Amino acid sequence: MRRNRLIPLVVFLFSYAFNTEGLCTEDRQPLAKWTCIFYLAGDNFLDWFTRQNLERMKQVGSSQDVRVIVLSDRTDKGGHLYEVRKGYLVDLPMEAVKPEWKNEELNTGDPETLSTFASWAVENLPAENYFILLGGYGEGWMGLQHDLDNGEGKVDILSIDELEEALTDITKSIKKTNGKDCIDILGLDACYMGMVEVLYQIGDRARYVIVSENEEALGGWPYDKVIGAFVKDPTRPAGELASSAVDAYIDPVQNEKAPKINTVYTASLIDTEGFKKLIPRLEALANELRDILPLEIKNILVVDRLTNTFTVSAHIAGRYVPYSVHYDLGEFLKAVTFTFNKHPSVCTTAEDVMEALAKAVVKERHQDLADRRLSLSGLTIYSMGAELEAYSKLPFSQKTGWNKFAEAKLKPLEKAMGEKSTR
Repeated sequence: MRRNRLIPLVVFLFSYAFNTEGLCTEDRQPLAKWTCIFYLAGDNFLDWFTRQNLERMKQVGSSQDVRVIVLSDRTDKGGHLYEVRKGYLVDLPMEAVKPEWKNEELNTGDPETLSTFASWAVENLPAENYFILLGGYGEGWMGLQHDLDNGEGKVDILSIDELEEALTDITKSIKKTNGKDCIDILGLDACYMGMVEVLYQIGDRARYVIVSENEEALGGWPYDKVIGAFVKDPTRPAGELASSAVDAYIDPVQNEKAPKINTVYTASLIDTEGFKKLIPRLEALANELRDILPLEIKNILVVDRLTNTFTVSAHIAGRYVPYSVHYDLGEFLKAVTFTFNKHPSVCTTAEDVMEALAKAVVKERHQDLADRRLSLSGLTIYSMGAELEAYSKLPFSQKTGWNKFAEAKLKPLEKAMGEKSTR
């Protein structure tokens, strides 16, 4: 049994050495259609689920046209590097990626870990297209990929700034390998990552992004079915393959009703080219709403009541997360046009945003509640929270002034609540 496991390892290391010198010589084999790169943060309470995901992946494995490589960090010492084959995992030495990683504790919250691994995979498993998936805990605009032990016994988290940094490095490697300027498909298999604020920072680094507005199942997406779509027909367009990942997550639960909003399974596919048109329109809406808020604070309360929201507030992977409330963007826009009908300009701008949103979100799927059907748009945006100062420093806030709208909404509410408490 041990000898059989050594054979694919030798084959892989041979191919690794073969690919390290570049892709310009005429005797190179054609590029694979896809390389699927999985970066799994399981050094936390997701350890068991990470192991289960690996088991599911090897049920499908790789093919000549689709190669699957995984870096996983779990609660044991060090990290794990695997090439996924049909029926088994090839356990590769960590020092193949970086010599210093031999027997070193990995930190999935460090952008250098992500960029080093993914760039290595891009360059040594060259392909026409790349699918990169990050699996772990998520907190929306506050970050993802929690690691309980960063090598110094501390908790670390990959901020959105750090994610942008890592993806920038990875896209440079892709450019050198196949000439493309971005990742073909980026999957964020983590809670609450389907936010406008997140997409604003990383959208230029990927053509399509798969995200969830809400909490996710602890087991995340069904990786066997996600990979299976690529292996079954790797010639399908990237958008179609990304769409199949959304279906793979929602199809098994489509007939189940969730008991409350924060347990509704959601998934959406974002076209980043369409997303770009959303930002200037949101900036215009933020300015108009902020201008009318002093006279319309009661109506903004009506908007809040009419809009479905998702709330991040929990101890996640050993880290306390201050509450952050997120509007479903589509629901918010509908509520604005309904409530502020005496302000035609605001309504027109909100409708412009809705038009852009429909082009940005090319697929949205979700469960319904046990007592009612939901109308979700696929993306959320910040409403209020305990970290407004930190939120105000986001590039999205700096660009659009959405934080100023949130602050303008919050101050009258606090005043009203204070007056009520003194009566």
